[in-house]
Amino acid sequence: MKNFTSLAPDDAMAEAGELPQVKTPPILAEAAFYGLAGEFCRALAPSTEADPTALLAQVLIAFGAACGRGPHLMIDGSRHGVNEFAVIVGQSSKARKGTGWRRTIETLRYSDEEFFEDRVMGGLSSGEGLIFQIRDEVMAFDPKKQEHFVADPGILDKRLLLVEEEFSAILKQVEREGNILSQIVRQAWDSRTLSPLTKNHRIRTTNPHISIVGQITEVELRNRLSEVEIANGFGNRFLWFFVKRSKLLPFGAFFDKSRFFGDRFRQALEFAKTVEGMAMSPGFMKDWAAVYPVLTEAAPGLAGSLTSRQEAHAMRLSMIYALLDQEKVIDSRHLKAALSIIDFVSDSVSYIFGEASGDPVQDKIVKTLDEGSGRMSLTEIHGLFDRHVPKNKLETALNELVRSGKIEVQSIPGENGGRPKTTISRKRI
Repeated sequence: MKNFTSLAPDDAMAEAGELPQVKTPPILAEAAFYGLAGEFCRALAPSTEADPTALLAQVLIAFGAACGRGPHLMIDGSRHGVNEFAVIVGQSSKARKGTGWRRTIETLRYSDEEFFEDRVMGGLSSGEGLIFQIRDEVMAFDPKKQEHFVADPGILDKRLLLVEEEFSAILKQVEREGNILSQIVRQAWDSRTLSPLTKNHRIRTTNPHISIVGQITEVELRNRLSEVEIANGFGNRFLWFFVKRSKLLPFGAFFDKSRFFGDRFRQALEFAKTVEGMAMSPGFMKDWAAVYPVLTEAAPGLAGSLTSRQEAHAMRLSMIYALLDQEKVIDSRHLKAALSIIDFVSDSVSYIFGEASGDPVQDKIVKTLDEGSGRMSLTEIHGLFDRHVPKNKLETALNELVRSGKIEVQSIPGENGGRPKTTISRKRI
């Protein structure tokens, strides 16, 4: 087997300064492994092939799910609970995404056996199906007795943790015309009352507390995440974690501290269930004011669209870290840990999608320029789409690429006084 890292680069390429840039996978800062969650991940890491980053993401989401609706903050009229959505993106099917969850759940069952046995589900396929799992009580009227009765007692526990090991199937479902899954998932992240406006499914749920952990490969994600789901706010309600297998353990390994950490998580959960609202310390407020402009700054392209709720995610993660400390006041150290995750998610999205815009017209233009000479005429650009793309849409795509600094448009004088020729050239950001 060749060791490609030992091969010398092509001399001509080196002299021309055209060495290909190798993307470096993102690295999660140590500050994210703060508190109980970090201690658990460091203790478990030697016993599993799963990436410690995946372990941490899943522990935080699962703990927030088990906490319920009590802990929350009201900010500018919006309610933020500790329910979060995350997707573990593996470099390949061998990234041990599922292994991380199975090892995590072994410990978390000791903290709240009823929740982690009964309220953790998968197989999400429709908005109505999601609501059914936490549906409200349904009353009906008996015309003979002239009285109302309970037709369906509903589900009292509104906590729900969805673990979707084939998240690509979810993305496939939301692409289907008429499927309301995307809408319901977005509302679930906001913790709003869920009620599909359909005649055949008159069900609803009030005060839901829904969290999601998904798993997908890098290739599947790039192929499945559609322009619509990027634009409508589905994608930016998720935290995207790029992970890889951490080590090789041919025979696995035994973790003998599940009960020890399970008891500690149980203590933190028992505290969290007594919390109704949360508060911010003066130190947190000072640091939050400093980072808020950066968190809310609009970023270009697909990566910017997928990370446009950074401030909300940072607030929710800070609350989860605080509850793990058995505190109802979030402090600077909780924010520091949360921001480390936000930085990693941003790096993950950039690593996975690069300069992609999310607009298929823009992306095809850039890809063609990159794979060719780096320069095309306007006529050739039109020919890329067999002239099936409307002129105004093509002009909008070109203008956006110019605005984002990815291309430049030049007008070259025609030969012998002829008409000038418009060319499109690639620019590197």
